[in-house]
Amino acid sequence: MPLTSQSAKEILKKAKAFADEVEVYVNIREQLKIDVLNGKVESLDDIAESGLSIRLIKGDKMGFAYAADIDEHSIDGTIEQAASNMSSSSADEYLHFPAPKNQSVKLTLVDPLIERTKLEDKIKLVLAIEKSAYDFDASIKKSEKISYQDIRYTTILLNSNGLDINYQKSVCGAYADIIAEKNGSMESGSWLMFSNKYNEIDPVYIGSEAAKRAVSMLGAGREKSGRAPVILSPYAATILLSAIAPAFSAEFVQKGKSAFSGAIGKPVASRKLTIIDSGILESGISTVPYDDEGVPTVETEVIKDGYLRSFLHNCYTAKKGKASSTANSFRASFRSQPEITPTNLYVMPGTKPQNEMIDGMSKGFLVTNIMGAHTINPISGDFSIGFSGFLIENGKSSKPVRGMTISGNMHELLNHVEEIGSDIMFFLHNGNIGAPSILIANLSVSGS
Repeated sequence: MPLTSQSAKEILKKAKAFADEVEVYVNIREQLKIDVLNGKVESLDDIAESGLSIRLIKGDKMGFAYAADIDEHSIDGTIEQAASNMSSSSADEYLHFPAPKNQSVKLTLVDPLIERTKLEDKIKLVLAIEKSAYDFDASIKKSEKISYQDIRYTTILLNSNGLDINYQKSVCGAYADIIAEKNGSMESGSWLMFSNKYNEIDPVYIGSEAAKRAVSMLGAGREKSGRAPVILSPYAATILLSAIAPAFSAEFVQKGKSAFSGAIGKPVASRKLTIIDSGILESGISTVPYDDEGVPTVETEVIKDGYLRSFLHNCYTAKKGKASSTANSFRASFRSQPEITPTNLYVMPGTKPQNEMIDGMSKGFLVTNIMGAHTINPISGDFSIGFSGFLIENGKSSKPVRGMTISGNMHELLNHVEEIGSDIMFFLHNGNIGAPSILIANLSVSGS
């Protein structure tokens, strides 16, 4: 049975016999992935997958089930499984599905050029990435991974309260992981670009930037431990922001697992810092008209001028916390229930270029990559994470460093933000995370 809006309505009608409230979610995903190695296509995958999930609510109990192979028998079985799971679950007064509400912002979600571009031209794009990396410097010896992918998906979401949503979205992007070798030293460098628009994927930039990052780290070592100012590059800052994002989740707050519990309306960071989550950001990779519960996406100020303004909510946490959903409920696939997830979460950029931050520093570090950010304690905010980057001396980036550690507390770090750069960039972590360079006044740095 093909999964369409009409077939989803028929499933919804059938499931109403089992519950007070019903939700039917359909996701159809078409993905092209191309990997190249040494000037040739190494693998090419053109995959299509579709499936549906059903959630039922009756007597303050919820049941969930999904199916990938769709026919009349599997649909009946999925509904019955959801009903069985519902009967054995615990009652919860905050369970509900939202009433329909239209998205008031017009969004462009599909670039026809992604689909119209011929396969051979997409292959040429990936090969151009590899070539630009090798052309960058003689020390580039091999590529670990060079790939391109594009994804087009259709979302259909209905519920028994009258919700009826059907939209399509496409994204594309490319990635390069390059190895440089010189004088017995070997380093890797990677770079990536993802966009809603095919013409924005620049193969020469991706390849040369990955190569540049590999070459620049050759000969990296450790520096002495101490306290020093640190500049987080946009890439490093997005890794850090992604790691602390769960603390903005209302679910974590309500379970007592957030370092920001009880802090709404209070200062939690430097007044220079503003963090926004926007599901309606123009050209944002995670921009969609609705979240996966059917709530129209919005822009939410999480932190404004250092003050905590809002947590990220789904329908459940909003009802429990007597708030409004911020439309941050999303599913990894039709096989999973929605969870609170950022959309386009970013630090509002400032006006100062990164080179001016470096010019004004007598000694410190430029952090270009962070390792182990997932180990940050979401409750206390304590962290000790590895980094690589560059030593800054007398206003200049002097030599590469690796095997270094920065440690402290997230509250301390946020309150010691001294400058926000103008060079905002977005990267796909858990959500589309954006940040410019950020200067932290004083951090504990450990090395040799």
